[in-house]
Amino acid sequence: MKKYILFGLVGGFILFFWQFLSNAALDFHRDFHRYTEHQDQITHYIDSLQLEEGSYMMPMYPSDLSPEEIEQYMNKKSGHSWIILQYHKNWEMEMLTPMLRGFAIDILVAMMLLYIITQLKDNSLKKSVLIVTMIGFTGFLTISYLNFIWYKTPDIYACLVDGIVPWAIVGAIGFKMKGNAS
Repeated sequence: MKKYILFGLVGGFILFFWQFLSNAALDFHRDFHRYTEHQDQITHYIDSLQLEEGSYMMPMYPSDLSPEEIEQYMNKKSGHSWIILQYHKNWEMEMLTPMLRGFAIDILVAMMLLYIITQLKDNSLKKSVLIVTMIGFTGFLTISYLNFIWYKTPDIYACLVDGIVPWAIVGAIGFKMKGNAS
């Protein structure tokens, strides 16, 4: 159990540190949160609409339309601009709780990865790196890439790097640390 806890902390730190590099220090995801000089006007206007907090995709048809009406609506909107909006009424910069939750998740994930590594027969460094990288890449494909397909998220290449680099590092270190953790 000590190996799992130790690797959870080491692997969790690697994942957490990569997330810091990717999202803050190196800002690979900057295209996802670009600045516009019109932000105050846009925010003021959206606030004036008194929306409920939540996610909005526009255009979106009302839920009471018939299938024929939906098709007409979508045809009418085709070729026009569209927006995805995450609306929150209060801007809060409290970072400690999200960071602690993120680190706890990273520790748990690293411990699960060590379990997977220890279950591999005839394990090798190459096999550990490949398996763990495939897990990270699977996450990229089923979350980030599927979102990109539908919603054209602008930071897809940053997400691709996030789905490979830290996972390969964790796979290599996991192989070195696995010892007799099984």
